Amino acid sequence: MNRFILIFVHLVMPLSIWAQTVQTSTQKGKDLQIEALSSKIDSLLTMNNMLLEQIDIDMSLKNRYKLYQTDNIYTLLELDTKTGKIKQVQWSLESDNEFSVSINSDDLTFGYGYGSGSFELYPTKNMYQFILIDKTDGHKWHVQWGMESSKRWIRRMF
Repeated sequence: MNRFILIFVHLVMPLSIWAQTVQTSTQKGKDLQIEALSSKIDSLLTMNNMLLEQIDIDMSLKNRYKLYQTDNIYTLLELDTKTGKIKQVQWSLESDNEFSVSINSDDLTFGYGYGSGSFELYPTKNMYQFILIDKTDGHKWHVQWGMESSKRWIRRMF
């Protein structure tokens, strides 16, 4: 009987050790596959984020600037709908009389920059005055255009 146990142990023990070695190498292979797959997923996510950022940039540039008519047929207001910056644009049939001058050169987003379309200009009954609104947070500014620099200004409304 001892011989039988001894023979059995000699036959079964190597099989047991071999099975553990196979399991260990199989697990290592699976771990390597998981690492490789994880690395590929990380690369794809990075590429995807870069593409999404590019799409955001492209969309923020689309329709960023808008021209508003005034009651003066030769004067328009150009609004950067992303930052709230406004220029007075004067056009003419004579190129010497055409110009563009800034009414507001400050970024009114307070550093948050929500994207194109955040700002909108609304005319008032006074042909020289408009109301600028930030549609994301409701801040408003009183805007006036004019031919003289002292007549062009913007003031925050509280």
